[in-house]
Amino acid sequence: AAAAAAAAAAAAAAAAARAEARAGRGEAWRTYFLACYGDEHGATQGTKVRVARRWSDDGPGPWPLKVGFCGVTATDHLLWFLPALRRLTWSGACLPLQPVAVAMLLPPSEVPAQAEAGLAWQAACCVRSQCGGESRLARCFVCDVLEVMPPGPPPQHFRHRWAWPCATCPRAAHRACLERRLAQHEGKALGAVGGCRGLCCEACGCEYRTTRRFPETAAELFVVTLQEWRWTARRLFVCVAFFAWLYSLVDHYFVSESVSRDTCIVLAFTATMMSLTVTRRFHRGIQLIWHSGNRWRYFTIFASYVVLFWLAIVRALKPSMWAWAVPSSAGLGMLHQVQVALHESVAVCVLLSLASVLYVALASGIIFLFWKTSLRVPTVADGRLFPASSAAAAAAAAAAAA
Repeated sequence: AAAAAAAAAAAAAAAAARAEARAGRGEAWRTYFLACYGDEHGATQGTKVRVARRWSDDGPGPWPLKVGFCGVTATDHLLWFLPALRRLTWSGACLPLQPVAVAMLLPPSEVPAQAEAGLAWQAACCVRSQCGGESRLARCFVCDVLEVMPPGPPPQHFRHRWAWPCATCPRAAHRACLERRLAQHEGKALGAVGGCRGLCCEACGCEYRTTRRFPETAAELFVVTLQEWRWTARRLFVCVAFFAWLYSLVDHYFVSESVSRDTCIVLAFTATMMSLTVTRRFHRGIQLIWHSGNRWRYFTIFASYVVLFWLAIVRALKPSMWAWAVPSSAGLGMLHQVQVALHESVAVCVLLSLASVLYVALASGIIFLFWKTSLRVPTVADGRLFPASSAAAAAAAAAAAA
């Protein structure tokens, strides 16, 4: 027992010594970074460093709430299930792993806190010493966190995590940090495109501008949907009206049987898609697509949707539902025999079921895309987009101070 206690004490002492050594190395790397690049990035002794292993490290939320909001391509936003398939295929990431330093590739659970902090400062120094490494380092002046970003530019359709709110000062900040500050000034031009009184640059006094962006998390989408309850009520009313009309037609013409569950599902998606086609945004989108180079891509997606829709209709409508109309026309009799043969084949039934699943996935992706792009969330505008107005505001502030 005494030997075991002595061994345990020795192991604890060795672990403490290793932790102190790691902490010392981390302090040395931090001191080196502050001495060489501290003034350039505005880093101080209280600055924390964080290494982003991939662009999706600061994702829109835990799975499965992240699905539909972490797309990196236009197809990912149209087909919401593609990021989920990529996660299952690529071991839990929306994006491929982007290594920053070999030591930082260890799982976080296997790296102690002191060692991870030391390795983070070491990674920051290694990245900054490379050619063009300054473009991969950004410090948020709100939360005082220096972030080492993955190599290469962020994906075009991914979330915009950083913003430069002032055009006259090259200071960056996390968009989430700026929006928390913006929430504190609620009621002062919040949500409108323009200046927000009381929210200005601490360095030059330039007033920040507010704008709107798409929801980037499931929580933001649900909150803004409840806030815009009038728009939500109008869209639901149109959907219910189209569904009632389609249901009455099916119930009137297919009187031999009650409307099945599969038919109701197809009618629900059809009614929702019809409600989208009567909006001004839909017609404006068609005009933009028609005058762009994506015309044939749109035709391909539309043709795929039409084929899947009719295959889902063939599966949902049973042959017995419209058998009463067969004696009235020879052509209807031939179509009825073809459908009966299709429903009696096991292989064809499996293919029709697969086509129905693909139709539901494509239709739900289009509906979800329309939903999340129809609403806006207030945010701080990027000052680089308004250089003239920001410069004028800064000059006015300087004149007032003088």
